[in-house]
Amino acid sequence: MTIRVRSVLALIVLTTIAIACPFRGKLGPGTEPPTLSRTASPPSAATATPASAPTPALNPMPTPSLTPVDLPAGCSVGEVSQLIDEYLSSFNLGELERLRRLLPSTEELLPSSWYAVVARDEAGVVTGTFTTSPEDFLRYVAQRHERGERLEPLEFVDIRSLGTTSTGGERVSVTVVLLRQAQDLLARPVLAQLRLSCPDREILALGIGDSASNVLPESPAAVLEGALRQRPLRLPGLSASGECPRSPWAFGLAIGEGPVYLPISPDGVVNLGGPLAAEQEDGTYRFKSSWLVSPDYNGPLLIRGRQLDGSGTLRLTGEESSEAADGLLLPPAVEGQAPRDEAGWTSWPTAITLPGPGCYAIQVDGVNLQQVIVFQAIAGTPDEVLPLPPPERLPRELVVLSAFRAGPDQVRLALWHKSLVIRLSVGLSGPGPLELAGATECVEDFQGTGPVCWQADAEHGWPQAAVWDDGLRRYHLVVLEAEPGNWSQEDLLALIRAFSQAGGVPTGS
Repeated sequence: MTIRVRSVLALIVLTTIAIACPFRGKLGPGTEPPTLSRTASPPSAATATPASAPTPALNPMPTPSLTPVDLPAGCSVGEVSQLIDEYLSSFNLGELERLRRLLPSTEELLPSSWYAVVARDEAGVVTGTFTTSPEDFLRYVAQRHERGERLEPLEFVDIRSLGTTSTGGERVSVTVVLLRQAQDLLARPVLAQLRLSCPDREILALGIGDSASNVLPESPAAVLEGALRQRPLRLPGLSASGECPRSPWAFGLAIGEGPVYLPISPDGVVNLGGPLAAEQEDGTYRFKSSWLVSPDYNGPLLIRGRQLDGSGTLRLTGEESSEAADGLLLPPAVEGQAPRDEAGWTSWPTAITLPGPGCYAIQVDGVNLQQVIVFQAIAGTPDEVLPLPPPERLPRELVVLSAFRAGPDQVRLALWHKSLVIRLSVGLSGPGPLELAGATECVEDFQGTGPVCWQADAEHGWPQAAVWDDGLRRYHLVVLEAEPGNWSQEDLLALIRAFSQAGGVPTGS
């Protein structure tokens, strides 16, 4: 089988050379290349628009030169070839009702039933899909038909039985090489693996992706993994001033623009040595987190990264593995290998190992998405960056999660406990005017701690933002997230007094 797969790969290379270049010429002078979008826009309805030009006839699936054994009834090579021909013809013609007859109904779907297409090129990211819904897949087919996509058979690579006692020996796995081309894609051979129920003439799962592997993929998911691993890293550089372009706060402790988020701290900062990242025996730093994936995406994810202001490499470890790697593949969430909440969010517990301080970028690749999350690792614990009050003096069991210099005379802190997230900026240049847009109340002497102004939450009345001056430092507090009852004016006062004492300024009783 290895020799056969290598022969197929040689066919792929030769076909790419022969086809890709002429197809590029068909774009025409002045044609704009496809632009990259983070996620593909959802198609509208499952209706296909006829192509303006006549659709060429489909070449039949080549007869395989293989002699499979133990194929179940209804799954002969000829019958499987006819089924694949039917799928390709329906796809190319945009005949959705004809294609619908080849897909199982919602009641017949299995946990492993899904339909996915992934491109390895940046420009082709938006041409992919991952769905567990046959109807959603048909809408995707209609969208691709509007862009003139066609799939031509090139080679029948492999067929094997997946029959077990529970299935009655009625399912097979089929691997074929197709030529994929469209108005927004260069012509390129792709590898496709299908799981078929032959007596029912149904396609239970489908994975299509560019692949350069010389190993026959074991599953449709492996086809997708092969294509994702070929995508190059496209990471940002430092800003013009040399600052780390940290990703924005999203919710809770998570940063990122979605649909994938990394809970780390609202400012995208990790202090090496604690409380999040612990030093290891080899001098590296390791911290645990969980990748959060919104219900909008259920497909596989490839996570890779490196240091932007140096040559350091991120090492990633999955929950069920103790061995760190440069890249981490998260399988499709629908396969039940990660917990999902009632709203459909998936959580992937992982660990990240860093060589030291620096600006780090992580690229997340999915079948139809590519996004980058950037965070900064700071030398020294929060207490080494700024003298802090003892934890027992902070209200609501708040923890100072991160601290970093936000300027020559300012330190920014992130305080957290469960559903309470606070950002506190501390000015070190001495007293100054208290400025707070939207302040609802100001007090010149707030129980002996100095002047303070705050803005009340419109719905619950607790201080949503506050500024104060303890005679040595200026403070600006913003409650980013809080549940009702988790924060109050009394909590604000306790926090003010704790930090004033830490700054060396006595407070009144």
